[in-house]
Amino acid sequence: MSSSPIHGSRPREGGGAGHDLGRITPLAFRLGLAALTAILFWRVTQFAAYVHTVFAYPYQIDYGEGIVWQQMRNMLAGVGYTPLQTFPAIVYHYPPVYHMTTAALAGATGMDQLVAGRLVSLLATLVTALCAGLIVRRILPPRDGAFVRAGGAIIAGLLFLTCYPVMDWAPLMRVDMLTGAFGIAGMIVALRAIERPALIHVAALLFTLSIYTKQISFAAPLATFIVLLLVARPVALRGIASGLAMAVAALIPLVWLTHGQFLTHILSYNVNRLAPEILVHVLLPQLRHHAALILVAALGAAACWRWIKRDGLGAHPAAAMLLAFAVLKTVLLLGMLKSGSSFNYMVEWFSAMAALAAIGLRPVLQRAAGVAVRPTVMASASVTLLALMFQLWMMAVDLPNIDQARRAAASHVALVQRIAAARRPVISDDMTFIIRAGKAVEYEPAITAELGAAGIWDQQGFARMVRARCFAFFVTYGDVGSIMFEKRYNPPIARAIAEAYPKRDYSGKFVIHLPAHPPTDCPLRPGV
Repeated sequence: MSSSPIHGSRPREGGGAGHDLGRITPLAFRLGLAALTAILFWRVTQFAAYVHTVFAYPYQIDYGEGIVWQQMRNMLAGVGYTPLQTFPAIVYHYPPVYHMTTAALAGATGMDQLVAGRLVSLLATLVTALCAGLIVRRILPPRDGAFVRAGGAIIAGLLFLTCYPVMDWAPLMRVDMLTGAFGIAGMIVALRAIERPALIHVAALLFTLSIYTKQISFAAPLATFIVLLLVARPVALRGIASGLAMAVAALIPLVWLTHGQFLTHILSYNVNRLAPEILVHVLLPQLRHHAALILVAALGAAACWRWIKRDGLGAHPAAAMLLAFAVLKTVLLLGMLKSGSSFNYMVEWFSAMAALAAIGLRPVLQRAAGVAVRPTVMASASVTLLALMFQLWMMAVDLPNIDQARRAAASHVALVQRIAAARRPVISDDMTFIIRAGKAVEYEPAITAELGAAGIWDQQGFARMVRARCFAFFVTYGDVGSIMFEKRYNPPIARAIAEAYPKRDYSGKFVIHLPAHPPTDCPLRPGV
């Protein structure tokens, strides 16, 4: 077969200046790969330091950690997915797989539940990195040799771990890392099922677990079964049937035990207002910071597409699945443009980008292994390698260190004690304060703001409770007029807080809203 910009050929042995250049150029690429790997490992050490910080901090790093923790506690107590009231007002945003996985780990080991939840996410992140490497190793042709295929797999995993949204989100008590791990693991197993059809049921189980971790995690199974229907139709049909059977088998008891509230919570209550500013403040900056990675990923995607066009879809099912997954996740990035969204929407997308980028670096790996490639490809490989190294070196990683976490934790000890001593419920933006105080979270500000704006939740009724000073105090991130305060407290409730809780105290970055005088009456509940 003749050489091509993608596949190359082995250099001819011979003397002269050309042979000397052929010996020097692979060495230059080896040094470049060594430098890239060193930078990646340096970034991984930053990630490890951040993980240490997060695990040492006893309160929430991200707003959603506290409510996920309380949801898990309520599920264990048998009161999850209950009807939404004016107060208590707790919404269950997701199905229960992550919560139950965390509860099982905490119960089996005796570790702190918040730490257990963070550990589940971290382990899921490492599994995702491993799977990104495995899919790259499967896509790269066997004739590339062990060095190219193993190098591509390692680079894919390291690139995923060093993407900023992944570093930021990986150690948090949130559902996103686990759902992503189940999804990409399902793709890996489904690829094996082409040769061993019985494995398709394992893949279907993993996809079902992914969807029952986060209900919108359909990109991986959809990409997988689209490709399988084209290359291994009987296997695909078995997998689809198996997955649907598992999903229905799980859904029936969840609906029955919650009197239908399970679907109400994960579908009807899961609403958000449009927030186009997320495009400017979150999505575009991350695309800009990772521009070199995305460029190299585009080269990898082009290579996959050429292989599929040349040899047919059946010869490259892994490449087709990865491309389909990347396209679906790219479209789903538009889901970020809603209130409350964050980097978590980019995590699965970056697993695809990391894998495609490793494939895009194939000419670099080939040249380092001594395989000759065309001069234009070698020049392109050099530019992409340098651009990726420069991006990784220059990319700002604004993550807290352990000393900052210790100071922040120490500053909140008195606040937690104050919550523990309160005789009335406390509303807090950091809901872990309430749990650490030995109490239950009974109100989540962000989702009630969304549901109140949609007319689903009775925010006027809650505002009346606030004016009656039914709560001991409010703990908010920022004050009236700040962006975060206005996102979590709609005008009727914000006005009620200003009227009934005019005094201010502070704990670090949090504002404590105190009543001017104790309440004389409160329609909250009997005996309070």
